[in-house]
Amino acid sequence: MVNVPDSRAPFSAAPLRGKHTWTMSPVSRSVLLAGASILIAFVAWQFLSTVLFNPFLIPPPLEVFRTAIPMVASGEILADVSISMVRVLVGFVTGSLAGIIIGVLLGRIRLLHDVLDPIIELLRYLSPTAMIPIAVIWFGIGELSKYFLIFWGTFFIVLINTTAGVWRAPIARQRAAECLGANRFQIFMLIVVPSSVPYIVTGMRVAMASSFMSIIPAEILAADSGIGYLLQKSSMLLQTNRIFVALLTICVLGFIVDRIFRIFVDKVLARYMSFVSQT
Repeated sequence: MVNVPDSRAPFSAAPLRGKHTWTMSPVSRSVLLAGASILIAFVAWQFLSTVLFNPFLIPPPLEVFRTAIPMVASGEILADVSISMVRVLVGFVTGSLAGIIIGVLLGRIRLLHDVLDPIIELLRYLSPTAMIPIAVIWFGIGELSKYFLIFWGTFFIVLINTTAGVWRAPIARQRAAECLGANRFQIFMLIVVPSSVPYIVTGMRVAMASSFMSIIPAEILAADSGIGYLLQKSSMLLQTNRIFVALLTICVLGFIVDRIFRIFVDKVLARYMSFVSQT
C-alpha cells in the first residue's frame, strides 16, 4: 500500500537551502525610523514655506542651512550655544538636586509634607517667564538671574515627581525587609530610594525640557548673549532666516542632551529603572 501525502498537512517551517531571510536589527530599525521622521518633517517644512506661506515668513530648509553655515564658520552661534548651555546646566543641576533632596524629605516625613504641600502647590504655577521681572530686581541682569529662572523651572517638576516616587514605594517590599531584620535606614536606602528612581528620572527629563524653555525668554528680556538674545536681535532686524537657525539650534540641542541623558540612564541606572516592575 502506497502512502499518499495529505495535501492538507501543514507546510514545514524549516528554511529552504540557499534561501536567506533578512532581519533588521533594533538599532538599524531605530535609525531608519528616525531618518524617515526627520525627512517627513523637512518635506512638510518645505511644503509650508513654498506653498502655504510666504518664504519670508517661513524660510525653506535649504535657505536656513545656507544662513547657518557662515554663522557656524564665524563662531557666532557656537559662542551663543556655549553660553546658553552653561546657564542651562547650572540651573538644571542645582534645581534637580534641590528637588530630589526636598522631595525625598516630603515623601518620607508626613508632617513636613502636609505643612509645605499647599505652599508648593501655589508656587509651582508661577512660570519662569512670570518670574523674570522679580529675578531682574533681585539679581540684576547678570548670570544669577538666568540661573534662578532655570532653577525655578526645574525645581518644582523634579520635586513633585520625587515626592510621588517616595510615596509609592511598595509597602510589601518594605514589610519584607523588616521581616528580614532591616532597620529604617536600610529600608530607606535599599527599598525606598531605588523604587523612586524611575519617578525621579521622568521628572528630570520633563524638567530638562522646561530648562530649555526657561532660558530663551530669560535671554530675550535680560541678556546680551545666548540663543535667546540671538532670537531677539534677529527679530528686531526682521531676519527670519537667522530666527529659524536659532530655533533649529534649540531643537537640536534639546534632542542631543535628552539622548545623552537617556544613554546615561540606560547604562548607569538600568537596574533601578526596572525596580518598579520587579515582583
